[in-house]
Amino acid sequence: AVVSTQSTGTFYQSLTMKLFSTVFLILALLNAAVGSSEEGQSLVNRRYNGLKFGQTKEDHVLFKPRMEPLQESYSLCAWVKKLRPGGAPFWFAYGPSSDANEIHTLDNGYLYTMGTGIDLSSKAAVQIGTWRHVCVTWSLTSRSFRLYYDGVLLGSATTPSGRIVGLDGYMVLGNEFDSYGGGFSDHQAFGGELFKVNMFDKELEASEVKEMADGGLCSEVEEKYGRSRYLKWEDFLLEEKSGNVTEIDVGCHPEVKKEDREEDKNSTEECDCEQGNETTSSRWDLLRGEEFFNKTVSVEMVEELKKSWNILGDFEGAPVTERFISHFKFYHDGKTCK
Repeated sequence: AVVSTQSTGTFYQSLTMKLFSTVFLILALLNAAVGSSEEGQSLVNRRYNGLKFGQTKEDHVLFKPRMEPLQESYSLCAWVKKLRPGGAPFWFAYGPSSDANEIHTLDNGYLYTMGTGIDLSSKAAVQIGTWRHVCVTWSLTSRSFRLYYDGVLLGSATTPSGRIVGLDGYMVLGNEFDSYGGGFSDHQAFGGELFKVNMFDKELEASEVKEMADGGLCSEVEEKYGRSRYLKWEDFLLEEKSGNVTEIDVGCHPEVKKEDREEDKNSTEECDCEQGNETTSSRWDLLRGEEFFNKTVSVEMVEELKKSWNILGDFEGAPVTERFISHFKFYHDGKTCK
């Protein structure tokens, strides 16, 4: 049989098209796999970020979660840094249609839930610019809500019999509800920083709260609770941010912690004191204030601080970040040993 030149050409053309299609499909699948891997890695890294809030009613994170697992018991835990001296700064609130103020807490030790308020601000003794571990626990069975600061129980109060958490509520970080799903005000804006806000579907025991607090800012103790950690910090980070709410580095990224350990070692050797004896506060913490943080060092900023911080002038043009502040605390704060 004689095969025509035209038939042979058509065969090879079809084969070439199939080969091109196969190669294109393989490349597309590889690209999707790489993209998916990078996106997943990005989400993993983001969970080490904190949130910094502005001081207006627009600066918050608002969303509406499913609350069924938390209806009869919950624990709310977070690392909270107060930066605003005035106003009534609320860092968390939840309000269903039946009670817009069902759960809310300020950054100073005041807590209100299910018709009962408790003011423990004198015991909390919150200082500006200091990370504090805060936990609120409650269950229908115990009818008691408890407030812990840094793993220590400050006080408790009893909730009404049979009262459970409403299911149709909104949740907000950075303000408090004066109406269902809204009613925010500048006076109640948080203006501070949050890290690792988590809600568990159980009433945590005192020992569990203490373990979480003692683990420190960068520990991962909460990871062991699995699905009992119902609303996770990484979930909060994915919610839409309103106004001036930014993700910040709090120094807990694994690669950053490794560098910090080296700096800690060097700083301790220079200071000639034992590890762990450094003071927890520093004059450089002032740079975390809203007028400095995430801003570029300018002539005006330097002049304002020049009388006591002449060395800052050597860093004009550098952005003020957590790493920037850590450098000054380690190398330019003098002997910080007790």
